[in-house]
Amino acid sequence: MSTPDIPASGATLGPEGSPLPGKKLDSWGEIASYLGREVRTVQRWERTEDLPVHRHEHKKKSTVYAYAGELDAWIKQRQPKDDPEADAAFVPEPDVDAPPEKENGDTNLTNRTTLSPTPSPAHPVPSKGKRVAIAAVVMVVLVGVAYRIYRQYQDSLLTHDTVRLVVLPFVNLSGDPNQNYLSAGLTDVITTQLGRLDPQHIRVIAPTSASVMSGKPIGEIRQALNVQYVLEGSVQRVANQIRIDVRLIQASDEAQAGADSFTRDLSDFLQVESEVSETVARKMVSTLPGASPMESSSAAKHLGTVSAEAATKSSDAFLKGEILWTNRANLKKSIELFEEAVHENPYNAQAYAGLASATAIIGQVPNDGMPPQVAEPKARDAAQRALQLDPRLVEAHAVLGNVAMSYDWDLKTAENELRLSIDLNPNYPTAHEWYADLLMVEGRFDEALAESRLGVELEPATPFFHVVRAEILYHARKYDQAIQEATSVLKDHPDFVLASYWLGSAYREKKMYPEAIATFERARKMTGDMPFMVMASGQAQAVAGNTAEARKALAILTKMQKTTFVPDIYPAAIYIALGEKDRVFQLLESAYQQRVDRLVYLSVEPLADPIRSDPRFAQLMAKIGPR
Repeated sequence: MSTPDIPASGATLGPEGSPLPGKKLDSWGEIASYLGREVRTVQRWERTEDLPVHRHEHKKKSTVYAYAGELDAWIKQRQPKDDPEADAAFVPEPDVDAPPEKENGDTNLTNRTTLSPTPSPAHPVPSKGKRVAIAAVVMVVLVGVAYRIYRQYQDSLLTHDTVRLVVLPFVNLSGDPNQNYLSAGLTDVITTQLGRLDPQHIRVIAPTSASVMSGKPIGEIRQALNVQYVLEGSVQRVANQIRIDVRLIQASDEAQAGADSFTRDLSDFLQVESEVSETVARKMVSTLPGASPMESSSAAKHLGTVSAEAATKSSDAFLKGEILWTNRANLKKSIELFEEAVHENPYNAQAYAGLASATAIIGQVPNDGMPPQVAEPKARDAAQRALQLDPRLVEAHAVLGNVAMSYDWDLKTAENELRLSIDLNPNYPTAHEWYADLLMVEGRFDEALAESRLGVELEPATPFFHVVRAEILYHARKYDQAIQEATSVLKDHPDFVLASYWLGSAYREKKMYPEAIATFERARKMTGDMPFMVMASGQAQAVAGNTAEARKALAILTKMQKTTFVPDIYPAAIYIALGEKDRVFQLLESAYQQRVDRLVYLSVEPLADPIRSDPRFAQLMAKIGPR
């Protein structure tokens, strides 16, 4: 953060003779006017957000003042968010420097709260003005209560004006299992497109959770996913043409709410998925009370021309890559397929977005499939190209947010991009996940948990989004809750490695070393000594006092580094537990040069506690951010 500009002359001097920045503002009213907010808002910010306000105490009353330069610096650093509900519930203090209330029947609550101070115990009978002030405070409290009731009522209305939909995996009618990618890919893409069209009215369950429900009875699907509609479909390809049949089912009584068929050339794939999505969305929105007719989507863009053969090849490759990316089954192969898709059709924005997404996470912990210096710039370039073709492509904005946080360590840009992605399509669960990560890194754990809950609502049957909650609870040092969350996931998904990692980590921080070591060792066997899990096991052995086992883990990581990328933050974690701080900071500096994404998490990572007081740690974190 840069130092605020200080006037060359006429500056007010601080207590040590140093000039204080900017114009002096001498009341709550002036401070609020300067910031463009209500008095109640800036008073709440002083109480809860450390807004730099100074006070003079004299004659049983307190006056306030602030400096414009300090306020500017605070705004730049904090980027505070408006919160009307919190403002309404906040009881403001009187502003003794404000002009007296006019006796003209004015009932403005903001003016009425700037009267005389509340009575002190030395004056048991308040003056008339003080009684008015007390009454005003009571009114503010009542308004706050009424506002909360109103918000609950509004939330109830929103619930009734919103429908939840699941798109079940489309059936491949070709009889050729080699064409399963076509039905699976179309399912994913149509799900995404539906989520974009009218997110205020339609919530769409993500594909990975939908796939778990494939073949289940409608009643069971309705109960498990809390959906009002189920979309079934089938796909049949003949040569370069595809036929798509869709059927919309109302889950409450299993009645058919609509059906349609589409036959198109595969080379015109973008138009196919756009038409299917809009037809289904229109049908659902028409059932909502007070819903307006939907405008046509501009999702299918034709910014350039390629041959029908090239367009078909591009669509084929994209759909195959989309399946692998969605399931995280083979990130390296998905990248190859997305690259093939954009090579065949350089105007395929969705393929660029897929390439950006897969490349971003393959270069991050715990995937480690590509050095970050290679992966992250490549991901950013692909995302920017996607946005040139389609500026509203939510996946691309989300990747830019992910790269800004994990590679550039630019948290402000990351938040802007992730918020934009969520605003464009609240149905995209990955954006909620990455935004929860950002909030966690900033120590905003309650907000992170709330954001992760949105991801769970969109991906209720996918263990990953539940594990994100365990990770947040671990970093918030709520270890018992983290253990409960991770254990719950492992009960249904015993082989889900990330759940084992956060479970073992919470055990370790509770000094339950035998449980931690057993959990990590089991995960090591499941992953075939994945470097991430070797690190976790070695670190737990070290804190448990098993130095020989910890050094064995270090030897394994050193050997792995000869043939594959192993981030230097892994051995650094083990050396922290061994107490070898000089070696730790050598490795952390190397990890900084590698641009390892998990460095930005050190601000809240319990593993870093033994080195947190070392001056070298502060120097490292100053280089990383936040910016």
